[in-house]
Amino acid sequence: MSKEFFGNLRLLSSLTIVLPLLIGMWKYYRLSKMQRKLFYLVILFSITELIANILWYQKLNNLPVYHFYTIIEFLCIIYIYKDALYKIFPKYVFTIAAVLFTLFCLINMCFFQSILTFNSNATTILGLLVIFLTTCYFYALLKEVKYTSLERNPMFWLNAGFLIYFSSNLLLFFISNSLSTETAEVNFLVWGLHAIVNIVLVIFFIIAIWVNPDQQ
Repeated sequence: MSKEFFGNLRLLSSLTIVLPLLIGMWKYYRLSKMQRKLFYLVILFSITELIANILWYQKLNNLPVYHFYTIIEFLCIIYIYKDALYKIFPKYVFTIAAVLFTLFCLINMCFFQSILTFNSNATTILGLLVIFLTTCYFYALLKEVKYTSLERNPMFWLNAGFLIYFSSNLLLFFISNSLSTETAEVNFLVWGLHAIVNIVLVIFFIIAIWVNPDQQ
């Protein structure tokens, strides 16, 4: 994969987040509680991508942005799943998880992985935790006695998107720093695939914000 093609793919991946952002703004007062939580995550994602791209195109290190984004991203995800999994875990479990993960990220950036390098330790743990949450949510759905229309359930679409995204990228997050020793073509190919998976995740964001959930 050429540098030019990778740059275009990366830009496309970043720009796609504008779609769920615009849909969320248009439908804001009609969004469910869960959809509004997702909308806040989309806003965070948009701001992060904007800052990271500005730094990248100015040939400046944008990795410090992702160190702090990882923490806030997990807090947003925990905020979403706290209500979705209340029948499985008491809410204080999510509070403990949020505090421990934040401490882990801060310790990691201070003593193990500088903010000038990719925070592979934190993103790998993040991926494992989110995959666990998505699996728990699907388990909770299977235990539901009442019939629900999954195609109109925004949490179902978001959960599926998270599972695909973090499962696909888990190995990449783990070995990302090792890729620095590989050729530029290998790096462009691997991170290009990440950009494609990122686009897939945004498509699930769009569906989750677009659907009109059944009234409970």
